Amino acid sequence: MSLTAIERETVCVCNDETNEWEVYSCSPKTITKIKKAGLELLRVDSDGGHYFKGDYGQVSFRAKSNGRNWTPEQRQAAANRMRAIATKNT
Repeated sequence: MSLTAIERETVCVCNDETNEWEVYSCSPKTITKIKKAGLELLRVDSDGGHYFKGDYGQVSFRAKSNGRNWTPEQRQAAANRMRAIATKNT
């Protein structure tokens, strides 16, 4: 049985006493990221949900970046620096 998008969830629980994360996910994209982070796979259930365990430092959350907000002067200065590097390397 395939899960719908709304049913594919990821749940992260941090235990302050042991400083460990327990993560459950049904989302293939998230499962791939968790595996790359090196969390230990505990088991896979019949619905394809993966259960992981990992140290506190293996999981982090970041704010979404809005990119750089440069002034025109900063943009020109960066372009000049890159131009100088490019001409130096040729």
